[in-house]
Amino acid sequence: MPALSYGLLGLILTISIWTNLLLLLWFAYKHLDLLEHRLSGSKCVTETRILWTGGMIGRLMRLGMVFIVMSMPRLMYVGGHAEKDAHRSIPRPLRRWMWGIHIALLTNFIVSMALACLIKISERS
Repeated sequence: MPALSYGLLGLILTISIWTNLLLLLWFAYKHLDLLEHRLSGSKCVTETRILWTGGMIGRLMRLGMVFIVMSMPRLMYVGGHAEKDAHRSIPRPLRRWMWGIHIALLTNFIVSMALACLIKISERS
């Protein structure tokens, strides 16, 4: 594959990553307070809110904890970190947004690893 193709793939990937990060930041600033309010009975969410008070990094860390409660509800309940079925208190459209953003982040990560491997393999040839 020519180097121009790798460059084009890298440009598309970079635009995708930045778009995803901007969406993640927008989501954290717009919906995090509502999500934390809905999960106010969860010990881990309230402790994370106390630990990471504000700012961009703090809001992203807090959003990450909300996603963990939402994505692994049984594990969080068994560990005593969240109430049983706490994730059901999150409105369905917000759950879909969170899943979409995190799946897109994971996809960007996998594609960037594949692109890095392709570039290394082409350099050897």
